[in-house]
Amino acid sequence: MKYVIGVDGGGTKTEATAYDLAGKAIRTSIKGFANLLNNKEKALENIITAIKEIIDELENHELCGVYLGISGSEVGNNAAIIRENIKDRLGIESVVMHDSEIALKAMLKGKDGILVIAGTGSVAFGVNNNLTARCGGWGNLLGDEGSGYKIAIDAIKRMIFEEENDLSPSELSREIMNKLQISSVDEITRFVYSSTKDKIASLAEIVARLGESGDEIAYEILTNEGIELAKTVSNVYKKLGFKSCSIALVGGVIKKAKVVRKAFEDYIKEKIVVEEFVDEEISPTIGAYYMNKIKDESEV
Repeated sequence: MKYVIGVDGGGTKTEATAYDLAGKAIRTSIKGFANLLNNKEKALENIITAIKEIIDELENHELCGVYLGISGSEVGNNAAIIRENIKDRLGIESVVMHDSEIALKAMLKGKDGILVIAGTGSVAFGVNNNLTARCGGWGNLLGDEGSGYKIAIDAIKRMIFEEENDLSPSELSREIMNKLQISSVDEITRFVYSSTKDKIASLAEIVARLGESGDEIAYEILTNEGIELAKTVSNVYKKLGFKSCSIALVGGVIKKAKVVRKAFEDYIKEKIVVEEFVDEEISPTIGAYYMNKIKDESEV
């Protein structure tokens, strides 16, 4: 049997999966973080151990390729470090890319296009003819348009606006205060400056629910963030010179917040040519199967 290995590695987990040439998953190995920025030696050990476990289990079968999507591999010469370590320790060649790229290839079945991630944070990443481009992804202090964090901060800023302009608390403000069990807007700063990004972003669920029920303030926040997220996609599209492409969607906000999704799609459809929106749940590791399949077809 011939097979390929796909590796999806981030800041907390490394997932390596072997696929046969029909795209069926046959073995998986899970290890700790893969981002070299966390700890280079430990990350490399996690990556190599995950791959080696699969190779050892399938020692009587033929490995056709190893494709890795690793968070942080775009920094400095990290991609080369990963490739060289795999070559030195396992004796095999590999293809290393950013984790967004392997996720994009998985969702679009190996084809070029644009991936949009909008969960706690946000980023738009595209590939066209081996060229890559990114917009967004600058973190919560510099961007994260359309993310749960940004939506939550917009709502909190609205609370402050109402307080400073002697306006009656809106339903949105009252719901947030009730959720946080605070009685005054003055207490919101303690929450913001002592909480994790994930905890702050969780307030976006309140904004999404109210927006979908017709609350004008929440609806405006969600619509604006949907449009800002769409602008990052439009910029990637232009940077890569697409004439048309498919767009893969990942993350709770873009997949579950209906108002954000509608504003996003409406804006995108006015600005660029979209072949389709893809939002199915799929392991990024299967991107290896699709990339190998396209490589084999191009060599025939």
